Amino acid sequence: MRNYNKALIIGAVLLVGGGLGFIIYGFVSAGSIENSFNFTYEPNSPDPIEDLTFNADIGKILFKYNTSPTPSYAEIDVNIEITGLYMEGKTYENFFNPSTEWWDNVTTTFNLQTLTDVWFDPSHWFKSYNITVAVTLRTDVVYDLTALTAVGSIEMQVPDGVILNGTSLTSSTGSIKLNTLGNNEFQGKVRLESSTGSVEFSAAKTNFTRGFRALTSTGSLSLNYTNCLMGDNLIGTVSTGSVNFKSYNMVYTKDISLNLMTSTGSIDADLYQYITMGANVTGSWETSTGSINVLYRDNLNNTNVRFISSTSTGSINYTPHATMEITSLGSVYSTLNYGDAIYRYLFSLDTSTGSVNADAQSA
Repeated sequence: MRNYNKALIIGAVLLVGGGLGFIIYGFVSAGSIENSFNFTYEPNSPDPIEDLTFNADIGKILFKYNTSPTPSYAEIDVNIEITGLYMEGKTYENFFNPSTEWWDNVTTTFNLQTLTDVWFDPSHWFKSYNITVAVTLRTDVVYDLTALTAVGSIEMQVPDGVILNGTSLTSSTGSIKLNTLGNNEFQGKVRLESSTGSVEFSAAKTNFTRGFRALTSTGSLSLNYTNCLMGDNLIGTVSTGSVNFKSYNMVYTKDISLNLMTSTGSIDADLYQYITMGANVTGSWETSTGSINVLYRDNLNNTNVRFISSTSTGSINYTPHATMEITSLGSVYSTLNYGDAIYRYLFSLDTSTGSVNADAQSA
């Protein structure tokens, strides 16, 4: 029995000592790896629309435009910093595929992949990444852009006068931010999507030829349009989070749907229409758990608005005004002589648990 106890004590000492030594060595060999890489794209025979794709398992993708003339159709600057324990003797290739595999000039695809099946390497247990993929584009080239990051954010700012074709920005875990500064055009579809993270978009004097769609599963959605032209449907969808929508003097090239939806969260919308809208807009604004708050203003004789509201648990609150009337036992809120207008907004406001609040004034 005594020998058995001694064996247990010796085993415990070895186990504790080994574990302590493992931890101490991890801190002794701690450090960081820093690398920078540059890639350029110069097509042999340029296309009217240059199709570029960017994939990153981890890291921030940043799109920007050149401020001085450049022969390259795209410049890709990658900055990598990996920090953690057990970094002694490590290089970036212990964590990522070699840089020679990142850019394919033929398919114009950038692909930054992390290594798999490295659970046995303790440097992967305690690491942290700081990765940036900065893409510089030319203002005189029309691009069709696709970007996807698994863990990280995507940001893009489009300068005045730049034209784009289709634009698709997707993050599995991270935020999406896209701004257009004015006199811009998207000739193709625009799609912004995040699984876990916010989507922020603002546009000024921008033409959306084929509409706009933004989605996030868990996070907020913010959409802001100033003096923009919408050529197809505008959709904003959230599973868990709030929706904030604002439009100022939007013009529509055809009748469209403007739908805003969230399962759990509020919808806040401001619409200002002081110029002729050009077509009719119908929309469904819906939340399961949350309130819907709307502010509407126009000063046009040819434009009217109507809201039809419903709620299971909550109240419907319309602000009285001389240009508006409340009918159908308080569920309908519309401009006087709504059917006489040339152009009309018609929205359905629905919430299961929450209130509907609308404040409207129309000429």
